[in-house]
Amino acid sequence: MLENVKLEEAQELILSLVTPLPDETVPLLDALNRVIYKDIYSLSDLPSCDQSAVDGYAVSVSEKEKDHSFVVKEHLKPGEMPGYSLLPGEAAGVVTGGPLPGGTVSVVPHEVTRLAGNRLAFTGEIVPGENIKPHGEDFKAGELLARRGAVVNPGLTGALAAFGRSEVAVFRCPRVAILGLGQEVVDCSALPLPGQIRDSNGPLLAGLARKHGAQVTGVQLAGGGTLPQIKDQLERMLRQSDIVLTTGGTASGASDQALYAVRQTGAKVLFWGVRIKPGSHSGAAVYDDKLIISLSGNPAACSAGYHLLAAPVLRLLQGLNPWPRRVNAVCAGSYKKWGGPRRFVQGNLEADQKGLKVTVLPGQKSSMLRGLLNNGNALIDLPAGHPPLEEGAEVSVILLYPFKW
Repeated sequence: MLENVKLEEAQELILSLVTPLPDETVPLLDALNRVIYKDIYSLSDLPSCDQSAVDGYAVSVSEKEKDHSFVVKEHLKPGEMPGYSLLPGEAAGVVTGGPLPGGTVSVVPHEVTRLAGNRLAFTGEIVPGENIKPHGEDFKAGELLARRGAVVNPGLTGALAAFGRSEVAVFRCPRVAILGLGQEVVDCSALPLPGQIRDSNGPLLAGLARKHGAQVTGVQLAGGGTLPQIKDQLERMLRQSDIVLTTGGTASGASDQALYAVRQTGAKVLFWGVRIKPGSHSGAAVYDDKLIISLSGNPAACSAGYHLLAAPVLRLLQGLNPWPRRVNAVCAGSYKKWGGPRRFVQGNLEADQKGLKVTVLPGQKSSMLRGLLNNGNALIDLPAGHPPLEEGAEVSVILLYPFKW
């Protein structure tokens, strides 16, 4: 077992054991935010035939003569396919999105025409191709619609529906189980006795895991269970999930159970302790082919450890790039602590006309929840031995969620 490792070493140890999950086929309407399992190609041209872009008249003219008076052969209804081609001097009434007869040179909007009986008059210029949506204008047959690893968004949902796909193959959602350790921790619905605290980390981790596309199979507490009982509980959770997150009991005190419980299962401990703050009391182990990631019991440290150690695993299990995006930003506000190990400060990244700025959020103590309430979307990465962080300084920022500017 390695102890007190660098963050990158811990991440590489964990990710080296992760294999993307198999696929499953889901209804298209349930595929939003899921990850495409294999490349998807268009099966045909879209649109499949030339269509009108406006309500009006499809007209045909000869190359030598610019006709401005046409015989209207027919008024096509929505979805009606013409069974003829237009000859020069002929026209047909068409609707937006409707198929065009062969021989159509241009479509004239109805508001600029005059109709008398079956004669159509138009005094403007006939521009070849105007108001025509040619077949394949949007997509050509065989064109790539989505690569493996693409996240399904509403636009892709619409495109797949346009090609008749009612189902889509996606990576299976990772199954995550969460176990809270500590005899003093009780369910959030309970009235704590003196010396007890409600479980906030379990719901916190469940929300974070779901935000990263996971299915949470259970949030449990060890309570006052003995080590053999916690071992059995942990093994049951491993059988029901792809990854187990434990929270609390990761330090080296007499009452800390995490390392002992993990070892009791026969899991191979990869490392224990990471050279960061908050989240230094974090560890990981592998049981058969499943990971156990143990996080601090302090809420802010638990959250930081999740983003740095567990979130990359959930992304890779779904075929995504495990590494979060990193950018440089100007710091809004200050952070007066200095020195010590590498530190991750909770922040909120925004973009304005001057560029990217990150605000230091209040409540930075490991034991506090306050900093998690302010829509924090970033961690400011301060190197070991850093000086106090001053307003206006340029800092390296890890994005916790997709960010567009």
